[in-house]
Amino acid sequence: MKRVLIAAVALLAFFACQAPPASAQQVRTVKIATIALHNSPWHKALLRFKEVVETESKGRYKVDVYTDGQLGDIAQLLSAMQLGTIEFSYFGLSSTAFIKGGEAMNVLYTPYLFKSGEEEERIVNSDPEFQAIFDKVAKTAGVRVFGAWGQRSPRALQTTKGPINKPEDVKGLRLRIPALAILKASFDRLGAQTTPLSMMEIYSALSRGTIDGQDNGFDLSLPAKYHEIAKYWSATDHVLELVGFFASERIWQGFSPEDRAMFAHAAKEAGKVATELTRKLGEDGIKTLKEAGVTYVVPDRAAFREALKGVEDEFDGKIWPKGFVERIRKLQEAQ
Repeated sequence: MKRVLIAAVALLAFFACQAPPASAQQVRTVKIATIALHNSPWHKALLRFKEVVETESKGRYKVDVYTDGQLGDIAQLLSAMQLGTIEFSYFGLSSTAFIKGGEAMNVLYTPYLFKSGEEEERIVNSDPEFQAIFDKVAKTAGVRVFGAWGQRSPRALQTTKGPINKPEDVKGLRLRIPALAILKASFDRLGAQTTPLSMMEIYSALSRGTIDGQDNGFDLSLPAKYHEIAKYWSATDHVLELVGFFASERIWQGFSPEDRAMFAHAAKEAGKVATELTRKLGEDGIKTLKEAGVTYVVPDRAAFREALKGVEDEFDGKIWPKGFVERIRKLQEAQ
């Protein structure tokens, strides 16, 4: 009997040695996806997010990064987060305007609203009015913005016709723009014919000639090589935009407060990478465009500001809270 007990203890000890350590059993894999291309600034930012999370969690979390729209376009990513099939996504913050409860985020597309990307990051990440919008979206749509970090390239007009030097030059152009009310109103005022297309459709539409151009910055336009077709770049800088970190609210609520803080910190660190690389892309972008035979011009921005002045008034108190634009401008004057 004694020999049997000794053998049983030895056998248990053997299997205990073969079992993985408790820490390895507790590793949790989370997914973060973007529509941006491999090796783009957004991709590099997500690699930094992965590094920070895996380091600060001491291996409790493993982050899988998906680029190139592998898990879908923005609408599909939003749906996946609502369902809880993916944890995180990274794309333009203003896409929040497409989500139930986030309509007020149309305000970010008010032409020439922010003086700089730094001011926009400061206000959006700290102002209670924006935080209230994020909380509302999380409650009504199941998707939470847990950071607005990463300054995008200023939006410009990239066209197959041009150059665009003044507002009148926009009249009659067929432009792809995001399906945002304030942006549509802006280009309607300038006389353009606008159409919403997904990012994945722009290159083909430019190639076929079904659109004359699109509005985006260097960050998304250069990696997608639209300059192979659209040979005019007009740096209107009509909108400054941030990138947003989005999370499935049902999954977010399951994280501990400490883990939420860790993810938020990782988002801020990742945003620094996106901003730095986007700025470098901007510095190199003009050279890249010119080498590709693209005509680069800086239009009369003062004329564009004047032409678009007050275009946001019809949305005040309807899509966003009354006086929101004016409050944002005053927050910048206070600095």
